[in-house]
Amino acid sequence: MDRVLIVIGLVVLVGAVLAASRLRGRRATALPTRVDAAGLGLDAAHGDTAVVAFSGPLCHACQEWGSELDGAGIPYRKVDVLKEAGLARAHGVTTTPVVLVVERSSGTVLEGFDEGPDAAKVERVRELVLV
Repeated sequence: MDRVLIVIGLVVLVGAVLAASRLRGRRATALPTRVDAAGLGLDAAHGDTAVVAFSGPLCHACQEWGSELDGAGIPYRKVDVLKEAGLARAHGVTTTPVVLVVERSSGTVLEGFDEGPDAAKVERVRELVLV
């Protein structure tokens, strides 16, 4: 009986380790370092430093980003990855949310986020945009 419990315990442990490693590896996609600002529709109305948010219709974290950016008065360009799949593909965006702070003139990504928002992330976006 003790051997059976040990075997069951080992199977559960191995399963937990495998599940954890898969979850960790899920965010292995690198964020873009440069974007086509004009192709994304980032114009002078978005300022010298612009924010683009790649989102999906069922992405709760994407909705949170939208609410937080709106609440902070930060203008941004929303790219729905289903409706504008070509733009997402062209920029290597395969998961959502992806929020990028972009130097509009060069397309250089100053900072990027691929997780839900928190106060520090929103404040960092505000610092970069309002400088």
